[in-house]
Amino acid sequence: MAQTGIAAFGVQNRQLTQTERWICFSALFFFGFTAAFNLFKAAPAIAFIGADLGFDEAGLGYIMSSYAIAALVLAYPGMLIMQKIGVKASVLISCVLMLIGSVIGSFAPNAALFLVGRAIEGCAYGLICVIGPNIMPRLFPLKNQGLVMGIWSLWIPVGTIIAFFLAPVIFESAGWRPIWYVSLIMEVVSLVWMFVSVKMPQVPENELVDGDVTRRKKPGKCFMFAAIMMSVAFLAWVYVYVDNINTLYPTFLQQTKGMSVFDSSMLPNWIAIITIPVGILFGVLSDKWNARKYFVAVPYLVVALLMFFCAFTPGEDLVGPWTFCILMGVCAAGIPMGTRAIIPVLVPNPKKTDLALATMAFATGLAQCMGSLASLSIAEIGWTANGQFVLAPLALIASLIVFICVKSDRKVLAIRKQEEAEQAAE
Repeated sequence: MAQTGIAAFGVQNRQLTQTERWICFSALFFFGFTAAFNLFKAAPAIAFIGADLGFDEAGLGYIMSSYAIAALVLAYPGMLIMQKIGVKASVLISCVLMLIGSVIGSFAPNAALFLVGRAIEGCAYGLICVIGPNIMPRLFPLKNQGLVMGIWSLWIPVGTIIAFFLAPVIFESAGWRPIWYVSLIMEVVSLVWMFVSVKMPQVPENELVDGDVTRRKKPGKCFMFAAIMMSVAFLAWVYVYVDNINTLYPTFLQQTKGMSVFDSSMLPNWIAIITIPVGILFGVLSDKWNARKYFVAVPYLVVALLMFFCAFTPGEDLVGPWTFCILMGVCAAGIPMGTRAIIPVLVPNPKKTDLALATMAFATGLAQCMGSLASLSIAEIGWTANGQFVLAPLALIASLIVFICVKSDRKVLAIRKQEEAEQAAE
């Protein structure tokens, strides 16, 4: 059905060329890692922001947690907003919200107004968490989803690297507010770039048979339970990686390994650095081999082994942490990519694809809101025991969920070919 009204904004009267798709993707990806930069830009200077604006200890936690809450609350509404007003209007509104939030934060004279700005930024982050992955099946054919999702899944690592390298340098030379000024510049660039470059095809690619505009897909068999279980497993991933490693691993390196604040922050950055090239490679290979399931299940198993044997070794020896960070970077390249790429394969109906990807965003927000549990667990049983008896079992359970509950994408694609053949014969 042709879109009308605001939902038709940015929709072309033809299918897009491959060049137009990637230009559109580039604008969206820039917006995505700008949102991730905003999430982490406060972390290097959080104590100084608190002292400057008069935050109490509880208030400091809200500086970061507002983003997780927004991602949780806006997961399903974000999906409905995109379906109602269309892709281009949704991403532009998200960017405007982010810009407003950053303006408020840049000039906030007190803690209360600063938190209002962070909450508005968090809403924009929550929206792109949902809208971004949901755009990709509309924009690119199914055969390209591995590569596309492999690159898209790097928006958090890229934003993280930029924030943790750039924010401390800016803070040391000019204070914390100029960090917000840099984010304002990025947001203005993103808004203009998306206004010019974001286009959608006349017919979403996930409604076509092999990209043929004259042939529409009939609703195929949906493996919705498998798609939901992928999100359940992903909840474990976010808790392990974001809540325990991204947030707390530098503290472990300082307390147990005797590393400086700078060195303890830089070592985990290698996870994100390794993830970027390997994520692209894994995306290409998953498309070529139709093995998205195994690009998720096997890394979960490796993560379980790393948590048990390498990540939280006692003593000052750094062999364990270095081994962990290198191999964790490889695992972090496979799990988000494979999870996002296999969902359109499992659930071909566009609205159900949206629902499944929104559930993944909900699981992400829920896991991020559970971050305090990580600190409580470490305080109660220690770093090593938390790694071996909490994080390793969670990763192992996630691996078993994917192995047992999710049908191989090769088998699913064989079913799709049969469905297309039956449709062609009618």
